Amino acid sequence: MLHRILEPEVNLVLWQRSPSSSIARELASLQASDLPDVRCPTSQASFETDISELLQQRGLDPMAFEDWRGDMHRLARFYFAVSGEREVTLRLVTTDDDDCRRFHFDRTHLRLLCTYRGPGTEWLPDEQVDREAQRTGSPNDAIIRFGEPSVFQPFWAGILKGDAFPGNTGHGLIHRSPAIAATGQTRVLFCLDS
Repeated sequence: MLHRILEPEVNLVLWQRSPSSSIARELASLQASDLPDVRCPTSQASFETDISELLQQRGLDPMAFEDWRGDMHRLARFYFAVSGEREVTLRLVTTDDDDCRRFHFDRTHLRLLCTYRGPGTEWLPDEQVDREAQRTGSPNDAIIRFGEPSVFQPFWAGILKGDAFPGNTGHGLIHRSPAIAATGQTRVLFCLDS
């Protein structure tokens, strides 16, 4: 299913997965400061080692996150199958703050996102977007033509097509991070970029 992102008219593929109680238990102890947007280059061959090293660098025991690491590796295999030979960056983020609050598109080829804890990424289908308002820096309420944004639920995995994908210039998926500052929530995000 995730391979459909390679079709010209597709800007997002979304795998609506059920939450995993074992992964939720593993992540329950993570604090917002544990993974403040740590990142590194990765590949299909090095992914498992890269995840473990990122966790160890932050003083976290990779063995305490066995199910989470396994799930991220499973998603990464799907991602590597569609990203081709491009260089890939792995990101892990824990935050209790508002990140990218303005609707935007990424200047990337493809991005995989999965929020494991807390609210997920908000996104807009193309017919809901005023791209001229977005391009000229207008506020979010001018970018949304109608309705409310759609939301990735926890554990859903999505691959977004960015502005750098061949033939997609100016048409990357419009999305933003959810507002969580002062809500007491911690968001745990896994991201792969190429």
